[in-house]
Amino acid sequence: MRYASVRDADVAGRRVFLRADLNVPLKNGKVADDTRITAMLPTLHRLIAGGGIVVLASHLGRPGGRPDPELSLVPVARRISGILGVPVLFAPDCVGERVKSMVAGMRPGQVILLENLRFREGEKANDREFARKLASLVDVYVNDAFATCHRKHASMHGVPEAMGGGYIGMLVEKELSAFEKATTEPEAPVTLLMGGAKVSDKVEVMENLIPRVDNLLVGGAMAFTFLRAKGLEVGRSLLEEDSVDTAGRIMEMAESEGTRLVLPSDVVVAPSAEEPSRATTVDSSEMPEDAAGLDVGERTVEEFDGLIMESGTVIWNGPMGMFEVPPFDKATRAMAESLSRATEKGATTLVGGGDSARAVAEAGRADSVSFVSTGGGASLTLLKGEQLVALHPLSENPPPLRPLIGGNWKMNGDPSHARSFLRSLDEEMVPSEAAEVVLFPSFTLLSELSRPAWETGVQTGAQDIYYELQGAYTGEVSPGMIADAGGCWFLAGHSERRHVLGENDETVARKLEAGLRYGLRGVLCVGELLEEREADRTEEVVRGQVLAALENLDCWNPFNLAIAYEPVWAIGTGKTATAEEANRVHGLIRGWVEELTGTREALSLRIIYGGSVKPKNAFEILSQPHVNGVLVGGASLEAESFMEIIRCSRPFHLRS
Repeated sequence: MRYASVRDADVAGRRVFLRADLNVPLKNGKVADDTRITAMLPTLHRLIAGGGIVVLASHLGRPGGRPDPELSLVPVARRISGILGVPVLFAPDCVGERVKSMVAGMRPGQVILLENLRFREGEKANDREFARKLASLVDVYVNDAFATCHRKHASMHGVPEAMGGGYIGMLVEKELSAFEKATTEPEAPVTLLMGGAKVSDKVEVMENLIPRVDNLLVGGAMAFTFLRAKGLEVGRSLLEEDSVDTAGRIMEMAESEGTRLVLPSDVVVAPSAEEPSRATTVDSSEMPEDAAGLDVGERTVEEFDGLIMESGTVIWNGPMGMFEVPPFDKATRAMAESLSRATEKGATTLVGGGDSARAVAEAGRADSVSFVSTGGGASLTLLKGEQLVALHPLSENPPPLRPLIGGNWKMNGDPSHARSFLRSLDEEMVPSEAAEVVLFPSFTLLSELSRPAWETGVQTGAQDIYYELQGAYTGEVSPGMIADAGGCWFLAGHSERRHVLGENDETVARKLEAGLRYGLRGVLCVGELLEEREADRTEEVVRGQVLAALENLDCWNPFNLAIAYEPVWAIGTGKTATAEEANRVHGLIRGWVEELTGTREALSLRIIYGGSVKPKNAFEILSQPHVNGVLVGGASLEAESFMEIIRCSRPFHLRS
C-alpha cells in the first residue's frame, strides 16, 4: 500500500496536525533521551519551511485518561524549542476554547505542542467526538508517529478519518520503505533472528516470514518453548506450556519450506537472575532442573554469527537473553556486533524496534546497521504481514478538498435561536466528518455563538469586515474585533454589499487584504447582475472582480481563502443557476486563478456556490467537479435544512 507523502503536501498557510511520537523518558523534569524527538525533526522542518502552522500532538506514558502533572509534555516543548532555536508554544490542553484561540492566533512557520493526548479518555477509546474536536483545529493531517501506528486511537485513526485522509511523515515513510525492502525484496540469503520472551508474541511473524527466509535463528526465552517441543528439559526457564504445540508446528513448517531453523546448542543458566555470580554454561540438552536459562551460550553465538555473516539480509527482533542484567547481556551484544559486521560486508540489516533497538543502542551499534525501527509493536505488525491500522484512513492520493459549507444568517437570528440551532447540529454530529462548516451570524451574536459552535465542530465568521485595524470609523468591525469575538472567517464582496450598499472592487480588495494579513480566513464573493447576465457579460464581470481582488494581493493562499460565486440574480429570488451553469463559471474562476498563481494553487482553492441553495438542489450542485462547497442564505437558518445540505456534501467529500 502506498500513501501520500508530506513531501508532496502544500501546507503554505495551512494548520497542520502533526501526530508525532514524543513518548520520551523524563528525569527530574527534563527529557532524558531525545531520540524520538530528533526522529520527527525532518518532517517538522519540512512543514515549517513550507509555511505551515504546526499543531504538534503526542501521548506520553499511561496517565489513564486524566491529567497527571508528572506526564505533562511541558519538558518536551522546552526541548523541541531548544533544538529548533525558536519558541514552541504550549497548549494547556489538547482541545477546548483556549486551545482553539491559541491555534487561531498562530502565523505560518510557528509551532504549538498540545498537552498529552492521553489526559483525555477519548484518545485511547478512539472517541468520534474527541477526534472531531481535534480535527476542527486544523486543515491538514500528517502521521509521523510510527511507533503508535498499530493503535486505533483518536489522534491516529479518528482524526484522519474525520478529515477524509492525510499524509504520512518522513519517519513513517522511511520505516515503511525499510520493512518493504527487507521483507518483500530481500537480498538472499535471508536470515531471521528471533528472540524475546514468548512464542505467542512472535508466531505470526514466523509464519509470515518462514516461506521467505533461508535461516530462522531462535534465541531468548522463547527458545525454551521450542526446546520443550523437542522433548528436552528446560528447568526453571520461562516456558509457555500452551505454546509448545505451536512451536512444534513452526518447526514442521520450517522443514516443509526448506528453511533452516536453528535453536541454541548451549545456554547460560543460573538459579535465578538475582544470582549472576552462579551463572554457568551448559549444553541445551543437559539443563539442570534447579536452574533457569537466561542467555544463549558462546557456541550458539558463534553458530548464529556464522550464518549472519553469510547473509544478504538480516532481520532481528527480540534479545537473546535477559540483557538488562549482566552477564546475561553478552549474547545480545554479540548479535549487535554481528549485524554491524554484516552491514560492513554489504548486507541489509533491519532491527525491529522495542528491546532489539534498545539492545543495539546500548551496544553502541545503532549507527552501524542499515536500519533501526522506532516502533516495537508497529514493527511486529509489519513483520506479520499486516497493515498498520492507523494508516487505514490514508491513501496513496492526497486527501480531497473538504467542502466548505457556509451559513450566512444576515440580519436574522437571536441568542435563543442560535443555541437551539447548535444543539440540533451537535445531536446529529454532522460537521467535520462531512465538511468544514462555518456560520456567519450577525456581529451581535458572534461572541456568544463562537464558543458553543466550536464545541459542536462548527467555525464562525463575520458577515463583513473593515480594512482599518482601529480608529474613528463609526459602526465598522475591524479584523481584531472579529478575532476577539471568536470568529476566524469573514465575508468580503458579498453581492448585497456591492449592489445595495455600493461597495466597489477597490473596497473589497482592501477588506480582503486586511482580514487575511491579520490571520483570518476569508471568502471572496463575486457574481453578476441579471442585466449583466442577459447581456452575456458574466465572464467579463466575474473575471474582473476576481482579478481586482487577487492580482496585487500577496498574502492569500488556497487555505486562507475561498471564492464564492454568487449570481446576484439568484439571491433571494428563488431562481438558481443550473448545476452545469454553476460548474462552468467555477471552472472559469479556477482557470483565472491558475493564470495568476499556477496549477497547484488553483487545484487547491475551494470555489463555492451561493445563490438560493436549498436541500432539494444542494446534492446536484455539490456533485459538480469544480464546486467545492456552498454559501447558504435562508436555508441555513433552519437547523434541519442546513444539516441536510451538509449531508449532501458527504459524497463529494469521499470522492477520490
